[in-house]
Amino acid sequence: MTAEKSTRVVTDSAQTTGWRVPITGALRKWSTIAAMLAVCAGFSLATPYFLTISNVTNVVFTMVTSALVSLGLTYVVIAGSFDLSIGLILTTCSIVTAMAMPAIGPVWASLLAVVVGSVIGAFNGLLVTYGRLSGIVVTLGMMFILGGLNNYLTGGYQIAIANDQTGFLFLGQGNLVGIPVADLILILVFVVAHILVTKTKIGHYISAVGDNPMAAYYSGIKVYRWVIVSFILSGLLCAVGGIIETSISTSAQPVGGEGYLLDAFAAVFLGATVMGRGKPHLLGTLIGALFLNFVTAGMNMIGAPFALHQLIEGGVLILAVGANAMLNREELHMRFI
Repeated sequence: MTAEKSTRVVTDSAQTTGWRVPITGALRKWSTIAAMLAVCAGFSLATPYFLTISNVTNVVFTMVTSALVSLGLTYVVIAGSFDLSIGLILTTCSIVTAMAMPAIGPVWASLLAVVVGSVIGAFNGLLVTYGRLSGIVVTLGMMFILGGLNNYLTGGYQIAIANDQTGFLFLGQGNLVGIPVADLILILVFVVAHILVTKTKIGHYISAVGDNPMAAYYSGIKVYRWVIVSFILSGLLCAVGGIIETSISTSAQPVGGEGYLLDAFAAVFLGATVMGRGKPHLLGTLIGALFLNFVTAGMNMIGAPFALHQLIEGGVLILAVGANAMLNREELHMRFI
């Protein structure tokens, strides 16, 4: 009789576990997406203009620069580090583009900005690896350095782009087959970046370093090299974002990119919870950036004050990441930075 009871208990436990595993797995996979859809549904009920084609088009266009910066940051976070200087790199590259354009033309000015962004990223990576410094400390210091440099170069004033630079202005203001050129650039950059991280050894090695640098080192992977590459890619995409932002606004602002830092981190870490993977990836980052811009648009439409924008965005981020953490609570939590 005791054996029968024991067998029954084991069977009931197995059945309960069998039900729990699919439910938990589904929650891990879809909880963030469900939260995003619920928020968008709430805004669509609050205002009939939220899900219109014009609003969706406007949101996709306004997210281009922040999405490019966020995609660049994703590489660094995948490698296991941080980059707090991304907004200032964008500003610096925007200023370089605007200042160099009258002398060398828009094409060479844009290429120079890309080189400058990549060099700054490489310098950050060298200090983090061979300099053995914290990524937070290095990029925080770089943020202050670039902030001072930007104010010195501009004198605190914006640098306007001449109206005759029609080719350059077309990047941020033109349309092809009814689609903004800036959106097409974002799509192209995302496709290339996604292929790079999923189909090439660059992406595989950066991911391996971020997952377990010691194991990667003993596997023969040059850990320092790929951390530096991740910072270079971050700087490069920030430069592209700076060029697009300059074209859209027809000027370079001395503090134009500072607001992108928190949005980029929010997009990366919110995107890391998409599909329940818990690790940063480019598609998740793009979805996270799109969602945050939809939240901003929705808050503007209902007339919410700016302070409430920040409260909502921060709350949604914490809830989404917290829900994912609760669903993975059986894993030992050992990362505190």
